[in-house]
Amino acid sequence: MHNGKFTSIKSIFSEIIRYPFVEGIQPEDIALYLTNLLSLIGSPFAFDKKFKVIQISNYKGILPCDLIRIDGTRYRCQGTGRYLPLLYASDIYNSAYHSDDCPDKSSVSKHSYSVNNNLIYTSFEEGELQIAYQGIATDEEGFPMIPDSVQVRQALKYYILWQYAEPARYRNEVPKDVYEEIRKDYAWYVGAASNSLNMLTLDKAKSVENGIIRLFQGMDHHSDAWKHFNKAEIFKK
Repeated sequence: MHNGKFTSIKSIFSEIIRYPFVEGIQPEDIALYLTNLLSLIGSPFAFDKKFKVIQISNYKGILPCDLIRIDGTRYRCQGTGRYLPLLYASDIYNSAYHSDDCPDKSSVSKHSYSVNNNLIYTSFEEGELQIAYQGIATDEEGFPMIPDSVQVRQALKYYILWQYAEPARYRNEVPKDVYEEIRKDYAWYVGAASNSLNMLTLDKAKSVENGIIRLFQGMDHHSDAWKHFNKAEIFKK
């Protein structure tokens, strides 16, 4: 069972970077590996309850890049300044963006909204709305947090190593016995990690996957969050 503690995904890279065939790993690769691993073991991420003000212009606004599930929305009424609830206007039976008890799915409101990828579309042209949502928990540099368990950390580590070792084996850069050992460890830890976590429903798994992709796309690869990502000397200190 998960102990309730979380750690940054950066914690595993000091181990991964020691393998020469993994040199040059890119942030986009990490996003792909995380989302692929998600489908194998359930959700390996921590979630936080968050709040954000979104400015609406020309009937649309930008959703938070780390959004997983919407808990509720409300818009600022012109003139009074009061905040009133919004109605989710799309099919309530196909709402992977919303928590189970989100009031927006049954709200009585003169204004409504829909969601498509990273945008929210409203029935009012200009204004402000507030959104309460579940987002991916991140460290101080913006990297996602994962359960602080040996099974999950090792599953992610060996999944990445396996993804790199397989093509490297055909280039004769990885001995067969090393490759087989990595593959065996990968299979064992993925199985152990999946048994230690609660599996997600398909729609929520897809929602988390989309949130992870948006989170990585929203991070500036030239910012402090990524500037040391591929520098082996950082991990050797």
